[in-house]
Amino acid sequence: MRYAITLATLAIAGSVASADLAITEVYAGLSGEDGTVDWIEVTNIGNTAIDTGSFYFDDENPSISDGGLLDSILLGAGQSAIFLISDNNQAADDVTFASAIQEFNSIWNYSGHIGLTNGGGNLSQGGDGAFLLSGSNIIVSSAIFGAGFENTAATIDFASGSAALSILGVNNAYESNAFFNDNLSFPGNQATLIGSVGFVPAPGSAALLLIGGLVGMRRHR
Repeated sequence: MRYAITLATLAIAGSVASADLAITEVYAGLSGEDGTVDWIEVTNIGNTAIDTGSFYFDDENPSISDGGLLDSILLGAGQSAIFLISDNNQAADDVTFASAIQEFNSIWNYSGHIGLTNGGGNLSQGGDGAFLLSGSNIIVSSAIFGAGFENTAATIDFASGSAALSILGVNNAYESNAFFNDNLSFPGNQATLIGSVGFVPAPGSAALLLIGGLVGMRRHR
């Protein structure tokens, strides 16, 4: 595992920015063909619209100096956007699809907000962390997961405030379209993924209140 969370890592920010954005889901890939590039879901848990274009994604040792700037998407209260971790919009398994965005939309039947990060580092299946930072290098949100999530054919859901595998039918999680993967013994070498792409609990629900509470607690440290 290449990623380890330490107090020193989290302390680099000193405090947490006031933006009401949270990373609510991540995908770190599979062994062999991934289906899509790695991605994060960012949700506006506040009451006013937020433009994502001034925020950065980074993985280990988070810093905007080597992080990736998010595309500009105006998220209303309770809305989410998928950000593909890619600085060239190239499909993960560049065989059928012309771009990473086209590939993602096709595999997930997705038509919601979607953008790219201008780098920031791919996520490790064996444990990693996704960090959202403000332009002043302050951590806005973090989504940290350890070993045990690799090759599970499911995204990692943070809607409850901690890492959990997406489960079909829970928090609107659904099955993706099939794609080729001959590395993990899927029937007919056709893999599918489970995830709640673009779906988050309604504002005011217990899960989002927990996320909001965690963000608020970090702000007051």
